[in-house]
Amino acid sequence: MSDGDTNARNNPEEQPQAQPEAAAADAAAEASRLDAATAENPVPAQEPPTAATSGAGPEPEPKSVADASAPIAQPEQVAEAVADLAPEQGDLPSAGQEAAAAAEGEQPLPEAEEPIQDLATTPAPAIEGDPWARALYFDEDIEKHPVVRELRRVFPDDVLDIVRFRDETTIHVRPAQLREICYFIRDHEQLAINFLTDLTAVDMLRMRTAPRFDVVVQLYSIPNRVRLRLKAGIDDGQTVPSLVPVWNGANWLEREAYDMFGVIFEGHPNLKRMLLPDDWDEGHPLRKDYPLRGWKEFPVYNTERTVPRVRTRWTGRGV
Repeated sequence: MSDGDTNARNNPEEQPQAQPEAAAADAAAEASRLDAATAENPVPAQEPPTAATSGAGPEPEPKSVADASAPIAQPEQVAEAVADLAPEQGDLPSAGQEAAAAAEGEQPLPEAEEPIQDLATTPAPAIEGDPWARALYFDEDIEKHPVVRELRRVFPDDVLDIVRFRDETTIHVRPAQLREICYFIRDHEQLAINFLTDLTAVDMLRMRTAPRFDVVVQLYSIPNRVRLRLKAGIDDGQTVPSLVPVWNGANWLEREAYDMFGVIFEGHPNLKRMLLPDDWDEGHPLRKDYPLRGWKEFPVYNTERTVPRVRTRWTGRGV
């Protein structure tokens, strides 16, 4: 061991001074090495980044320029400007004044003079000069009824009678022309009586002499929203044209009328009983001369006798 190491261990205060001198020597050597490397391979100078190349916005102006361009807003000046724009306290209406003004401006709602009616049953006002207005279907003058006018024009000899009762119109027509009339009012562009609601018959026994039965056809116009009733009077055994070619829904309706009343519909595709069995031989139950217990005697079970039927004075049994 040398004398210098021995002195360093013996004098610890001198050891920290030796370390900074060695570090400075190493830093100087590293700087010399970097200078030599830079001299051999020089690095080209780069331009400073701009707003276009870096993607950032323009550089902010110096504080001195910004202070010179925009004056500092003083609180006192702002308060004075707002006070000049705001209305005076006396100009603002109070809550009571607003309520009074609203009360003066309100007008009472007019009282309803008539109750609200259903549009489906209320006739629309007739348009002057319009011969097909819906109100004409309910006009007091029944001759203004559009269907009545057209039937009198096209079938003048086949319209027998017209009855108006509670805004319901019934037109009595000749039985032979019933199908042609239904074709006409169904296909008419303005009338458009295009829906068959019901078809039945009524026995007018003891209500008139002839004809005995009324074939009743209930019709409805979907575009015009009006109803119409056609009636064709026939005697017992007389035929009436079938309406199945006009409305296919008349098929079962006519079979029921045949079964209950004995009305024969000419041209029906399958005219047979609808409710009673095919071999029923006691007539048609809805005729007014039909006995309550039928035409035949029937046995009473658990007894040895039969109960006779109650006979009627009407001679035409229809069997």
